[in-house]
Amino acid sequence: MPMYLTQFSYTPETWARLIENPEDRREAARTYIESVGGKLHGFWYAFGEHDGWNLWEAPDNVSMASVMLAIGA
Repeated sequence: MPMYLTQFSYTPETWARLIENPEDRREAARTYIESVGGKLHGFWYAFGEHDGWNLWEAPDNVSMASVMLAIGA
């Protein structure tokens, strides 16, 4: 399966919600990725322009795009 390295950024509103109600976003990402037959290999937070990175695989680009749209919604 193709591997994807994606970066993500949270909005100020998302950070506020996570502070009020902490949750493991890694598990949320894993759920979306596995729903299309993929596998999450890594999830890291970072400092800088982006808030984090994911390394994962999906069966194809259509599956990858559907996960990205679902997570970004």
